[in-house]
Parts: sequence; C-alpha cells; structure tokens
Amino acid sequence: MFDVIVLAAGSSRRFPAGNKLVTPYRGIPLIRHILRTVAGLDFRQRIIVTGPPYRDDILAELKHHAGWREGFNARAGEGMGGSIAVGASMLRQGCEGVFICPADMPGITAADFHAVAACFAGPQSICRPVFNGQPGHPVLFGRAYHGRLGTLAGDRGAAGLIADHMSRVAVYASDNPGTVFDCDTPDRFL
Repeated sequence: MFDVIVLAAGSSRRFPAGNKLVTPYRGIPLIRHILRTVAGLDFRQRIIVTGPPYRDDILAELKHHAGWREGFNARAGEGMGGSIAVGASMLRQGCEGVFICPADMPGITAADFHAVAACFAGPQSICRPVFNGQPGHPVLFGRAYHGRLGTLAGDRGAAGLIADHMSRVAVYASDNPGTVFDCDTPDRFL
C-alpha cells in the first residue's frame, strides 16, 4: 500500500571528511542503517534518490541491498525539495501513500514506520512522529499530495507542504530520539 523514498543525494557540506553516508556509524556505513530498516518492511516500492558528487558511493552500497530503484537528482545541491520531487516522479499508480526519510538518520526503526502508518487515515493524511515536541521522521504523505511533492524545490523539503496542511497532520508522541537524530556533523559520529 505504501512506497518509501530515502533521500541520499546530499553533498555532506557540513561533513569535511567526505561522504558522511558511507562513513562508519556504530561499525557500519551510516546509510546501511536505514537500508536495513527499510529492507525489513513491506513496501510496494523502495526508491532512493542520489546526486552528485557521491552517487557512485551510494550505488556501491546498494549492490548489497536488493530491491531499490534509483532516482538521480542532478541538481541536488539546490536542496532537499528537488530530491523529493525526483522520488515523487517515480511513484506508480495505486500508491496510497509515500514515506519520506533522510538517509542520515540511523536511529529510525521499523516500529517508527509502523507507528506512523497507524496514524494514516486516507489520501489526505500527513503523518509523522514527534519526539519531545520536535517533529521527526519518517513522514508519510497520502496520495493527495503526490503531485505537489513532485513540484518541490529548494532547501525546505516538504516543510511548506506540511505547513499548508497542518490541520491534516496526524502525529504520535514517539519515545525514540532516533526520529529526530541525524548525522550532519562529525561530532554526531562519536
């Protein structure tokens, strides 16, 4: 019933040592955490969005994880919105909703995806976790928003879309700090 888009097109601007997504976090490449979590879930389609300059790194990692379709965002440097749009353009007929999840959030669990899905109430649903008052990931968008997701651009990702439809956003109070923890800087890898 649901698809998932994992955003892995960033240039790791705040990470001076290269591609953070292939840097070890707790003993394995950072991206492998979310790939393993998603692999254990029943999605109709798994989409990963890559971009320059680290596309080859991500594709090399995907060789160990079957069942992914790649979307390439040649303009990934312009922000997350364009990467979401690339992923949304790959959604197929019959998709009831799509999860969107950044690749740099290793603490997101299968239970988080299930809890978000439990909030889903149809095509106009937007569902997400909240941890200590802070909005987190993954975010699930009903099919009513798939067209708008395909037009996003810029650094705000889908924040504007969510803000425009706050009355439709369903949240659950998560007890998992991993729903808000991302690895943007080297100190997060310690």
